[in-house]
Amino acid sequence: DLSTFYEAWDIISQQYDGELPSKEDLLYAIIGGSVETLDDPYTRFLEPDVAARFREDMGGSVEGIGAFVRETEDGFVEIVRPIDGQPADQVGLQAGDLIIGVDGESVVGQGIDEVLLKVRGPQGSVVMLTILRDGEEELEFTVTRTRFEVPIIESQMVTDNIGYIHLTEFNANAMERTLQAINELTAQGAQALIFDLRDNPGGFLDQSVGVADLFLADGVVLFERNNQGLEETFTAEPGDEAESIPMVVLINAASASASEIVAGALRDNGRATLIGETTFGKGSVQQLHTLSDGSELRVTIARWYTPDNISISEAGITPDIEVASPEDFTLGGEGDTQLERAIEYLQTEQ
Repeated sequence: DLSTFYEAWDIISQQYDGELPSKEDLLYAIIGGSVETLDDPYTRFLEPDVAARFREDMGGSVEGIGAFVRETEDGFVEIVRPIDGQPADQVGLQAGDLIIGVDGESVVGQGIDEVLLKVRGPQGSVVMLTILRDGEEELEFTVTRTRFEVPIIESQMVTDNIGYIHLTEFNANAMERTLQAINELTAQGAQALIFDLRDNPGGFLDQSVGVADLFLADGVVLFERNNQGLEETFTAEPGDEAESIPMVVLINAASASASEIVAGALRDNGRATLIGETTFGKGSVQQLHTLSDGSELRVTIARWYTPDNISISEAGITPDIEVASPEDFTLGGEGDTQLERAIEYLQTEQ
């Protein structure tokens, strides 16, 4: 019964001394507000333009400035890392920079979705960013947007016989790119692997199961359950080339969702040693519904559990060897003490 709602808005429409929202904006606000009453951060309503950006991201190609970003605990949009050779890198943006303005308009207090819609834009167009650096210096950068492939895989040999793979997200190409990296490294002489899932926020469930299967000959990858009696078991099948190679998985507090599925599966099956920090703890399953106007509704429908029946949501994934993140370092680069510990482990404890 929405009679009270209509009664209230009838009064507002007649008496409010200001501009009323469009019917579309009002509708989206109603849906978004009602979803928030569920008190579940992962059941979300996305307006059409935001939903379109997410679909683009998970497809692998993006038009924008070329940087990985995240939302900080204080609500700022922070540049995690400019992508090498892309516009953000070329103009001098740095990891840790906070985006506080776009095209002369303050974006402080706005959510990451709203900010990214303003930063993104057609290839060749220009955006002016106001940046807060080191908490005190305010800088202006003019960036020409481009179209680029999101580099979800970085791989290299870190010793004569140890290969390193960093997977940044589980998009639609994650399994294929991981397999390609494995084959390239083993061809270069890798006899052990370090699989880096730090700062990986997750992605598609089928890709996480597929990636875990690359390293598992058999066994459970995860259980999916809900309070209505659903229980589904995802398992690994034999036949992949990386099922016996010694390996370490790197995790941290920003490893979430699909990353936690893979880390938990490899740990519980005795397949890999986990090094780093306890993961984020995002173990719920969202069903995505595309609505008639292109908006999306993501509804939590179940929870994930590791092969040892551990709830990812409640505990996250705890490393076998805890190594705290250094204050200032680059993943896979200089000062990465977690990576250094992984190399030491593979060299001395296998």
